[in-house]
Amino acid sequence: MAAGPSVIGDVAIGRRNTFEHGVVICGPASIGDDNFFGAYSVIGGRCRQAHRRDIAPQRTGMVRIGDGNYFGEHSVVHGPVGDATVVHDHSSVGAGSLLAHDTRVGSHVTVSVNCTVGGHGVLLDWSGLGIGCTLHPRTVMGHWSYAGMAAVVTRTVRPGHLVIGSPARLLRPNYEAFVRSGLDAASLAQLRAFLDTGEVPDGPSPVSRAVTEFEAAVARTIRNRVLRSWSDVDSERSRVIAHDPRS
Repeated sequence: MAAGPSVIGDVAIGRRNTFEHGVVICGPASIGDDNFFGAYSVIGGRCRQAHRRDIAPQRTGMVRIGDGNYFGEHSVVHGPVGDATVVHDHSSVGAGSLLAHDTRVGSHVTVSVNCTVGGHGVLLDWSGLGIGCTLHPRTVMGHWSYAGMAAVVTRTVRPGHLVIGSPARLLRPNYEAFVRSGLDAASLAQLRAFLDTGEVPDGPSPVSRAVTEFEAAVARTIRNRVLRSWSDVDSERSRVIAHDPRS
């Protein structure tokens, strides 16, 4: 058992965390209580976008990790380009998986082994990715949704849906998550009605709250998208390539 992680920069670490051999934590970062970090996991590593833009570490946001999370061997959580990369509470990031910059992971989320979550990806509470899945950057997995093994998720997945394939497509409602999350009978009935009709239940409830959070996450990722042509990125190079007789 390693005595502690290798810490670089400003890092706040809570109580009863377990660090296996070779763990590296790069600040700024905040880590809560009762988390497990497998051997050679890296938290807060500098992402490619920050390097390419020559963003100084002190100008980026921070990694925030809550309580009771699991990070498997060789898992990587990149530091953000924007405000934060976040993992809330009681979630699992499997061995060899990557959470890229500015991802947001809710509570009770399962990211299985060898998964890749692109930058600004969002996994809301009780959602999950099966073994070897890929989540496209700026894509949202709604509450209680799940992507089956090796799925390539290129579009937002609505709450309560199970998707499979490459590119991922809807298979059926994700009944397993409804049971695991402990929804009561009334909430289960509201969720079934929402999945059948698309109508959000009136008043406060786990379902209406989940839909509100899902819509806010989708709106935020859409606002972050930048759709532009190559000439907008580098007009001089674009003109050269366009007129290069070898191309």
